Amino acid sequence: MNWYLPITIIPGLGMLILSTTSQMMTLSSEIGGLLSNKCSLYQHKVSERKIKQLGLLTRASALLYLATGFYVLSGILAVIFETEAIFSVPSIALYIGTVLVFVAISLLILYAFKAVKIRKDQFESNHTLEH
Repeated sequence: MNWYLPITIIPGLGMLILSTTSQMMTLSSEIGGLLSNKCSLYQHKVSERKIKQLGLLTRASALLYLATGFYVLSGILAVIFETEAIFSVPSIALYIGTVLVFVAISLLILYAFKAVKIRKDQFESNHTLEH
């Protein structure tokens, strides 16, 4: 394995981390807005669902950070061990990082579907809420 292979993936992970962090901050602000005053039962339920969404984003972000660490470790170990074996220490670190990326992306996809469901529920309930 070439040492630079895992390193070349890191900028893409940086973009995913930046996007996820941005979504976390936006969602956190939205939750803060909902909870800044005493809220209705409906707003409380929406906030609860959004807090679960924030948990998904936090887990995805943590996995992306871990994956980045494994990719860096893989590149460093590839220089140290200079091996081409499929099951070498650098390759295993690369595989672990890749699995973490796929799990994180799965969580982000789940987040997206749930976010649309929450918005749809808010839209459908909007005409019945008191303003």
